[in-house]
Amino acid sequence: MQTKKAVINTLNDEYRSTFEEMGFVKLKGLLSQEEVSILRAAMGLALETFNQSPNSYNVTAAADSFWKEEAANDDQGSSQHDLATLGTAVRNSRLPRLIDEPTDGVPRGNFLLDTGIWRRAPQLATFALFGKLPSLTADLLGASRIRYYDDQMFIKEAGAIDRVAFHQDVPYFHLDGASGCVFWIPLDSVKAGGGRIGYIPGSHRWKQTFKPNIFVSEMPFPGAEGIDMPRIEADPESYNVQYVDAEPGDVLVHHFLTVHGSEGNSRGARRRAFSLRYCDAELRYRHRVGAPAQPLHKQDVKDGDVLDDRFHPLVWPPANDNDGHLAALARRRVA
Repeated sequence: MQTKKAVINTLNDEYRSTFEEMGFVKLKGLLSQEEVSILRAAMGLALETFNQSPNSYNVTAAADSFWKEEAANDDQGSSQHDLATLGTAVRNSRLPRLIDEPTDGVPRGNFLLDTGIWRRAPQLATFALFGKLPSLTADLLGASRIRYYDDQMFIKEAGAIDRVAFHQDVPYFHLDGASGCVFWIPLDSVKAGGGRIGYIPGSHRWKQTFKPNIFVSEMPFPGAEGIDMPRIEADPESYNVQYVDAEPGDVLVHHFLTVHGSEGNSRGARRRAFSLRYCDAELRYRHRVGAPAQPLHKQDVKDGDVLDDRFHPLVWPPANDNDGHLAALARRRVA
């Protein structure tokens, strides 16, 4: 992996105050076309190795099996979930599959998901660890030290009409706190009906942690800790859900506690996106019952342990940063 000197990037007051108040903000045109091209190359490499990844899933194929009479026995070669057990739980829950209406003439497509791309795509590793985002995370969180937690790629092909149920991100993470943020980076134009993310403004201040769900249904993972998420899909207007259009170069960033979901893609073009996650380096490991397994589970880790640098590297500050900028950042915190 090529490395380079990290640089300081900060946000203007309007972006920062929007994030603090709403729990999300669109950073319009944050990335250059060169950076977008680098991320598209990383996405291409990830797709070439998709079937070899221990964390990749064809979510559409899994959902098709969930709602059949008999559960599929094929876990797609992945290690995070027992799909057969989840299928049985889905059918017992009697909760519906969340899908949008298809568009005439657009064949059904697949919703593809993979985790930990940076460890096999050097272009993404360089961008994630040494690009603009680590210092922006410090700015948004008011934290002096930042770790990279992980990443995911989400591809909704044309006609991939499965929605993603409303959820918070932190219940999926094995961390002892919620001081972190997620940068969602579209690599294609995202408009109405094309897989936009919808956010509930201010939900990061609800002071509640909800059970993680299986994305294509509101069903929580069996045995998950937390409280049940409200049935937002049934009445999104009452929660003031705001869906956000985005173009390549834009970046959406939200707090770990912000409640959000996404549309299906009923349009005739695919929607590709990376989700990069950063957290306050003061957070420690805590096993969350029901959350998907992470690589650290293969190690002898205990609650309260410092996050392993091999999987969650320290990305901020740069080793040679002595200009006092970080002290100013530490005075700004999201409640």
